[in-house]
Amino acid sequence: MPDRFSLKQISLRDTLSNNALLAVFVLLILVFSISSRHFTSSTNVLLIFLRTAPLGVVVAGQTLVIITGGIDLSVGSVAGLTSIVAALLMSPDYSVVLPPVPAFVLALALAGIIGWGQGFLISRRDLSPFIVTFSTLSLIKGLALVSSNAAPIPIDHSRFNWMWRVAPSPRPVPIVLMLLVFVGLAYIMSNTKLGRYAIAIGSNETVARMSGVNVQRYKTQVYMLSSLLAGLAGLLLLTRLESGAYTIGENYPLISIAAVVIGGASLRGGTGSAWGSLLGVLLLTMVDTGLGVLNVSPLWSTVVIGALILVAALADVERRRARDDVPAVRMDRPIDHESYLAQMLTNVHQTIKEHLACEHIRLYMVDRETGDVIEQGIDASDRTIINEQNHLARRVLRSHAPLWVDNLQDQETLIIEPIKPDLQSALAVPIVNIGRVVGVLELQSPYASIFSAATAEQVRHLTRSIAGPLEDAWLLDSGWFLRHAREAYRHLWDEVYLGKCALTGWIYASENGTDTHPAERGRAVQQILLDAIEIVRARETGDRARDRRRYEVLHTTYVQNLSVEEITEKMSVSRRQYFYTLKDALETVTHDIVHREVADEEPVQA
Repeated sequence: MPDRFSLKQISLRDTLSNNALLAVFVLLILVFSISSRHFTSSTNVLLIFLRTAPLGVVVAGQTLVIITGGIDLSVGSVAGLTSIVAALLMSPDYSVVLPPVPAFVLALALAGIIGWGQGFLISRRDLSPFIVTFSTLSLIKGLALVSSNAAPIPIDHSRFNWMWRVAPSPRPVPIVLMLLVFVGLAYIMSNTKLGRYAIAIGSNETVARMSGVNVQRYKTQVYMLSSLLAGLAGLLLLTRLESGAYTIGENYPLISIAAVVIGGASLRGGTGSAWGSLLGVLLLTMVDTGLGVLNVSPLWSTVVIGALILVAALADVERRRARDDVPAVRMDRPIDHESYLAQMLTNVHQTIKEHLACEHIRLYMVDRETGDVIEQGIDASDRTIINEQNHLARRVLRSHAPLWVDNLQDQETLIIEPIKPDLQSALAVPIVNIGRVVGVLELQSPYASIFSAATAEQVRHLTRSIAGPLEDAWLLDSGWFLRHAREAYRHLWDEVYLGKCALTGWIYASENGTDTHPAERGRAVQQILLDAIEIVRARETGDRARDRRRYEVLHTTYVQNLSVEEITEKMSVSRRQYFYTLKDALETVTHDIVHREVADEEPVQA
């Protein structure tokens, strides 16, 4: 497992957030204690915890769901149906009468099956967690209504009274059970694959999948656990109310989500803690109870809880904004470096590795003039023209759409060369710059069936920011810029030619209209070419004598339009030295032209 998933459960920022929550919790206790001396009595404290217990069990399951980036709106309906099924199995009015333990086990098994079904639809059928759990909320509630005839199912009144005894000798079994559930949740999140992978899935599901995490399995387990805990809460409420009813836990979905968010979890997934959620649910119950002790209208309790949820949501936004404000990796354009394409390839590799945890990539660039697809290596000389029409890169180039292969061994219709022998799947995505495919990025993974449409879209999003500088690097390294800059200088005073030449097409590539007359564009490009020569003369770094020679060669050749004989005689150099200096000067001025044009663009970030 990559180091990125060896995450601590609570970062420094999350710790500070939870400490702030704890401070609010203590402050409210002090306020309510000062306002009413009965608030901190042992009996009242015990009642608060007993009231919290069923909801707390639901919150524990909801925490894990939200950490994965999902949501479970069916917990209340599952709790109601579980209580009805257990009550029916124990009721003497029905044909089958079971003892409490078997009845509870069967009811919990039903809750687990419901959770498995929801996890299956969400993870394997790519349905939205909101849609799935919202629809099952109604479906399960309907089953509860039908099975109970919309009436409570009573159970033996004396069988479970001992569990909720407050005085004279308390036996707070629900409280102990709730605490055990949260201890178990904390252990799962910090010491098991399920907890670590839940955080990984919530942080970036694509990265988790490409790193070998069986996302479908662990998401299904998370929803099963949530439904099981919701069923357990339903059984606790059954023993408290001494009857099973479809209305049990009716308000649990939104309150459980609120408790998790107040506890510091993000609704976008990736963050959250067991103890933060426990503090959140205790805070909600305490506020509700404290306002009741102060004889405040229950309506104000709803207002306060709503305000707490809003503040928690705003805090989550600020935390995420603080993380997003970290400076992005800038894809600088060191245009004046000969191996810039190699640098860009390294940057692309690092970007893909960082965002998608994929080690194995291959880059193909398209020749702007011939249309050849050329595989790029780190070494500028390590380039291979792809001629096979059934090659993966050529297929993507023709279709302008991503293409992924689940198993390279079973592939017969496409030509795909594994980067390493043990790689099993591949994804190829077109790199598009200003509406034109300029290259193809291929990813390979050691895991089969790892790529999907979501992965392809994420790769396309990453390539949008690097397409421009990547093509510029390719045009520089392949000599395209040098060839066309030389031709432009040869026609320096032909404004019509300059207005239609390939270099002008590159400079004005981002403009969609053709309102500017070619001659007008030609004059603008002419000025750019002349300015580039002056930049060589005014250069203040490097070998000044060499820059003066470059300037003299460029100026006498293209501005004064002297012959080779006149130039060599004027500069007192040989023809060989002249052509060598001219080539060197053209390379320098070409880089300056490209640098001038890209310097006015927005910084490119990945």
